[in-house]
Amino acid sequence: MRKASAMSKIGKALMSLLLDKKARDALHTAQQQPRPARATSRPAPPSPVAPPQLSVKAQLAAKLDEVQNRPKNNGSPDRKQLIQNAMRVRSSKQDILSDLSQEQRLKLQVLAMKAMMPNGSDGQGH
Repeated sequence: MRKASAMSKIGKALMSLLLDKKARDALHTAQQQPRPARATSRPAPPSPVAPPQLSVKAQLAAKLDEVQNRPKNNGSPDRKQLIQNAMRVRSSKQDILSDLSQEQRLKLQVLAMKAMMPNGSDGQGH
């Protein structure tokens, strides 16, 4: 309690320096009045989704269902043939690389990177 009274005295001394008598009296009166109890009621829950929003949500759900369930069009027979040929070529080239040793793959990678550098520089600043 002694600290509280000391703080109170310091507070009063500061108030006398900073506030005039009228302001100090108003503050003292305000401190003496009981504070109103806080309302403990919670805010009202958000209202249910408005009808226009329900309509939009229903439209979006219907469109999503339509898009997800429509038959997939893989294109013309020519396109299918081109894709199959490209996959065969890729597979055969992949087999070629899988036959290389780790050292050969690394050398090939370095050679490819050098070939792609502008002005034929080797990236070492020579």
